[in-house]
Amino acid sequence: METCVAAHRDCLCNPTPSGTLPQDTRPASGRPQDDSEPVCRRAEREKAAHALVHEMLAQGHSHRAIARHLGWGLNTVLRYANAARWQDTIRENRPRSSRLDPYKPYPERRFAEGCTSVTRLHGELVAEQAPITYGMVRAHIATLRGAPSAAPSRPPTVRPVTGWRTRHPAALSEEDRVGLKDVLARCP
Repeated sequence: METCVAAHRDCLCNPTPSGTLPQDTRPASGRPQDDSEPVCRRAEREKAAHALVHEMLAQGHSHRAIARHLGWGLNTVLRYANAARWQDTIRENRPRSSRLDPYKPYPERRFAEGCTSVTRLHGELVAEQAPITYGMVRAHIATLRGAPSAAPSRPPTVRPVTGWRTRHPAALSEEDRVGLKDVLARCP
């Protein structure tokens, strides 16, 4: 099978028309949307802690007594106690504001014009009395350079395609099934 797939290596390199997975085959986010079971260890811990705090509250314990008994901080106990569902205890990681935020349009405009030197951009911003550091500018320019979402996904190599073809279809993950279907659509 590997020899056959290797003979059709050129068919693997042809990218898909869109370069991305169809909308309905993209993996869902890790955060549960309903009252379903936890999907990761962190979610399991959150569910167990939420249930424990609510159980102790139902027994008549105070928030402070629960915090002392469990060895947790009072704010942690309050967070679980105030959440109606365990999913509400999972906090999203939101980006924090930075001193660079008010000045971001300038380096973004200069980057689009072709000035990609972090040293030059930092010097221009410091000359304008911006209270920023070189590291702030470097990190922001790295995000502008990266743009991994715009890059097309790499085509599969011979080895994974051989594995997809030789394994039982039930043993394939959803991502592998989509990849195999895409390869077979390009090269029957």
